[in-house]
Amino acid sequence: MLLHKEISVVWKVFNVLFAFMFVTAYVTAEIPSYIHPCGLKDPNYDQCIMDNTYSVLDTMCKTSNINVLMNQSIFMDKINIYDTNNLKLILKDIKIHGVCEDLSIRFVHADSNRLHFDFEAVLEKLKVNATYDFDIHILVPLANKGLVTIKLLNKVLLKINLDLKVATKNEKKEIYALKVKTNLDIAGMEYTFDDSEKELVQLHEAIKNVVESNTNDIINIVKAPIEEKISQIVIYIFNTISHSNYEKLFSENA
Repeated sequence: MLLHKEISVVWKVFNVLFAFMFVTAYVTAEIPSYIHPCGLKDPNYDQCIMDNTYSVLDTMCKTSNINVLMNQSIFMDKINIYDTNNLKLILKDIKIHGVCEDLSIRFVHADSNRLHFDFEAVLEKLKVNATYDFDIHILVPLANKGLVTIKLLNKVLLKINLDLKVATKNEKKEIYALKVKTNLDIAGMEYTFDDSEKELVQLHEAIKNVVESNTNDIINIVKAPIEEKISQIVIYIFNTISHSNYEKLFSENA
């Protein structure tokens, strides 16, 4: 069981979960102006963490010196939706927009006994720009590569569950992200093709038929790697923080 002092140090790091998205692992011990340490005994501890999260997200989205988001977007190389002999539908050069637009945090909760962190937010305007690679063989083979914009309908609910582990390295306690689970609740989607491809009506109709016949499956296929990407970002951020000397950054009492 962790002693009170150890627990205090562990959970104060939650206040900067996102604080070093835009700095390297070797940065100074100065507390950023947008971070306000929270005391473990604060009856409004979760609210204090939420306020800090808003402050950091706002700073992250408005600065150009970041190493997680690029132009306020998440980038991914490829998502394979279908890749068989008769049907291929692949998204490439994926840019996920809307991370910084109208994001509303529903709640943040830290459980010091379980070393567990819960985060839930609503994304109002999530949109995906990508290049599609489509190839279908029915009576006549149809194939093309082009641009597609996918707009996620309604509000997207984002849930992140973070489990931590405390370890001792060189006689110094450090905290690591042990496991991150991300879930996106997506109600539906609509998509548009590049206006310059108006002559490809037959091919676009074929894509539409494939998507509309398998909408739920495609949503689940597409969201899984996006969830994994978000989890990787959270792990990267948290483990970067863990290598910082947070005992210098945060006193035992806020």
